Amino acid sequence: MMGVLLSATVATVVFLYWLKPPPQRVVVPSTLLWDRLLKEKKRNTLLDRLRWWLSLMLALIIGLSVASGMGRPELSSPGRDVRNITVVIDNSATMATRTADGFTRWEHAVAHAGRVLGQGSASGQFLILDTSGQAPPGEPGDRRSALEVLAELTVSLGDEPQFPDLPEGESEIFFISDGVLVDDAPPEATLISVFEPAHNVGITAFQVEALPSEPTRFQAFVQVKNASDVGKQTTLRLSGSNEGGIRDTLTLGPGETRGRSIDLGNFERGPVRAVVTADSDAFPADDYAYGFLPIRTETRVLLVTRGNVYLENVLADEPRLSLAVVSPAQYDPQVSADVYIFDRFAPPEAPGGPTLVFLPPDVEWLTQTLAVVEAPEVPGWNPAHPVLRFVALEDLRIDRAARIAMPEEGDAGPTSVVGETGRAPAAEVVVGSPLLPLVLVSERPDRIVRVSFALEDSNFPLHPGFPIFLTNTLGWLMDEQVALARPPGQIEVPLAMAAVTDLEGSDVATWPLSNRTVFMADQPGLYTVAQADRRLRVAVNLASTARTSVNDSGFTSDEITSAASTVLADTEVGPSEELWMAFLLLALFLVVVEWVTYHRRLTV
Repeated sequence: MMGVLLSATVATVVFLYWLKPPPQRVVVPSTLLWDRLLKEKKRNTLLDRLRWWLSLMLALIIGLSVASGMGRPELSSPGRDVRNITVVIDNSATMATRTADGFTRWEHAVAHAGRVLGQGSASGQFLILDTSGQAPPGEPGDRRSALEVLAELTVSLGDEPQFPDLPEGESEIFFISDGVLVDDAPPEATLISVFEPAHNVGITAFQVEALPSEPTRFQAFVQVKNASDVGKQTTLRLSGSNEGGIRDTLTLGPGETRGRSIDLGNFERGPVRAVVTADSDAFPADDYAYGFLPIRTETRVLLVTRGNVYLENVLADEPRLSLAVVSPAQYDPQVSADVYIFDRFAPPEAPGGPTLVFLPPDVEWLTQTLAVVEAPEVPGWNPAHPVLRFVALEDLRIDRAARIAMPEEGDAGPTSVVGETGRAPAAEVVVGSPLLPLVLVSERPDRIVRVSFALEDSNFPLHPGFPIFLTNTLGWLMDEQVALARPPGQIEVPLAMAAVTDLEGSDVATWPLSNRTVFMADQPGLYTVAQADRRLRVAVNLASTARTSVNDSGFTSDEITSAASTVLADTEVGPSEELWMAFLLLALFLVVVEWVTYHRRLTV
């Protein structure tokens, strides 16, 4: 590449000097002037050629000096050994901890890496690797390439850091780390520690969840750890979408961890943010965490039934519900609601919203009934689905149920059986099996939960989990779920071609795949993933005891001392080997020379 650059420079300069401007036509009143001019030209022809060649040589040297400086050449000093150097730099989360001088461990590590790469001869081979996999795979190269890779690396809060695989070949290995999350370097590696004790108090767990005994009430569980070597007085704040919030003061001893469960009854639906503050905190990434409170102030529910005391009583006791009960004859499709519940009834056309149906008759917008099964067994259920959270069905007995047809693949997508994993299906059996679906959920176009038996034909309404099932179902139908918990880094959500926005409403870059959407979340935050009418929240939190424990270094004092002395000894080498500054100074000097000679009529 350097040869191509120099050749192009020479060709360009020669071409420009070879070009001759067209002669200018001048009208003169006498030929006497022309005779004198021709005599002068013949007399000075050799001098003019020498002046032209001198100008060309100066231009070539100036151009080649600038081009050589752009190539950043280095001089192989005879006093330096030819060394192959591999630097592994730790860019895990705790490297973002601030030290006493105001810089972070990561900034100190980058400075150490630059000094290590400055060792040895320019003819050696250099390689930069990291513990988070950010460095591109490749073979060792020149020093400048390694420095360019180093400049692109950043601290990674998420992922699982590990010591990378080293390429084959002889090379000196340097490992620069704080020894907290990665300390398993090979024995032949020279350890350079950037560890320094620091004060830190952080959130190690945060979750917004419903109470198992009362699913309509939510609480936030917060766990805080003092990773400092001294006691800390910490302030914990919880804030939501409404004004106010909760504030508490905790006194934590050295290394103490304490959990708190906080009732969210006074919070409105929306984001919930937890923040801890303490004096001299050196690791701010774990000071805050996010969640989502999935409740509404009031949900309009329309129950269409000929009479069902079980449904009416449970729904009437649900807080934040506005219940309207009508008979099938009174049903008006023009009356809107947030959720529709049909008991042994279904209108000819699908309602304009999420629906829960119990043993509906055959209509066009639902799959057909194939047969009636007497006293069916319950082969299984999926407790991981949101509608069955905290619902136990071991004692479920059903006198009769309808065997319904599963949605065809071309119309409703693939079907999943209980316990299967894979891409999120459009129709899923959460109770029963594909041969006998007892509870079927689907999401195209609106969410539907279909129960293939009547409540009167089972003991389900007598179960303690029946009110929980109704609460879970209403929440799922309204897309009111707690946020998915994810660590920082690459996030995958089971929605294809979805749009992602952060808490401020700004769009986030996504990579759509066939059955999911991928986006990057480098910092904690709350993200909304939307696809048509579907909506998911993703709470990205550090929330890690290992990452909060910034003082748990695995390096011994002997390793730290020997590593530091090795680097300081090896970096005391002579002057810089880089020649680009000399080439640029030479070009500047020749430009001045060319300017002087031109004005002295020594060059053209």
